[in-house]
Amino acid sequence: MSRARDTADAETDAEPLIAAEDVEVHFEKEQGILELFDDPDVVKAVDGISVAIEENDVLALVGESGCGKTTLGKTIIGLQQPTGGAIKYRGRDIWETKAGNTDLSFKDVRSSLQIIHQDPGSSLNPNRRIVETLAEPIRLTHPDITAGERRERIHSLLERVGMTPAHDFASRYPHQLSGGEKQRVALARALLMNPDVILADEAISALDVSLRVEMMDLMLDLQSEFNTSFVFVSHDLSNARYFAEHGDGRVGVMYLGNLVEVGPPERLIADPQHPYTEVLRWATPNLSLDATEASDPPMRKIDIPDPVNPPSGCRFHTRCPEARETCTRLQPELEEFSDLEASSDRADSSRSHRVACFRSEPDHQYWESSAIED
Repeated sequence: MSRARDTADAETDAEPLIAAEDVEVHFEKEQGILELFDDPDVVKAVDGISVAIEENDVLALVGESGCGKTTLGKTIIGLQQPTGGAIKYRGRDIWETKAGNTDLSFKDVRSSLQIIHQDPGSSLNPNRRIVETLAEPIRLTHPDITAGERRERIHSLLERVGMTPAHDFASRYPHQLSGGEKQRVALARALLMNPDVILADEAISALDVSLRVEMMDLMLDLQSEFNTSFVFVSHDLSNARYFAEHGDGRVGVMYLGNLVEVGPPERLIADPQHPYTEVLRWATPNLSLDATEASDPPMRKIDIPDPVNPPSGCRFHTRCPEARETCTRLQPELEEFSDLEASSDRADSSRSHRVACFRSEPDHQYWESSAIED
């Protein structure tokens, strides 16, 4: 159990592990020499997102490149400071904690929130053997144990992540490992910090297809053993579906800095409520769904709008085949979608199905407005 978890008192028991509250992350776009005297353009990478991560939870974020899913993931684990809203860990604002304004140690919070990168090789010191790399987090979390006990823990975890014989892998350098083996070392290093949350940022996208399911299964097996939660970032809906489905979690669909649909993978994929989710489903033929066999994409335009100047109203309306005039003016909120299947487990917030689309509201003015004509 993490030290930050020990420190949190009973008052936070009802709080989610991580709460993102109306989070914004806006960046100033880099300017060229001819633009130095102009006001910088602002990219709204994350624009008003609220989402909670519970204990032993799985949230798989999916969307096109540039939609903001990695930025949101890094903000959730405290690697990116929001420009608006708040990120709370066990009820305490992470950045207030860093400023020393809460009763938690920021060092302990950082230990509790870990990341596995897409390219594990870039995060492993090429001049250090694996045993030396893995010894560092143990020194931080258990400074009083002996060198022999550290080595024993390292060998035990290497075996647990499938690297046997452990003593052989422990003595190797990163360049002596395959991509999959490096990713297993990165996972082991994160787990040695006793984390509450691990961000897996495209952690399997660089692996061979045959190894991706194996790596996802390993992460999920270790999740219950180490009592950690995962934020799984992927551009591939089939991978997001697999991870969330087998981890009894949720898929969150992002588009141009917004969450447009969040729900259990079986419900979200079988009956998507947002037109953009339908686009992702169409673009993922290995989902093996009859509805994905259409030859034409279910949208009006292919091009993604400029994130510096996103469309007014619903940001997907410029591409949406269902868009009406109301969509150009009003931005839909992420609201719970009501249906008979969802009503039976609505008390469990982790199983709720939420969508940001006026079509989910039968009495909305959307239905009376005129369709958009190209």
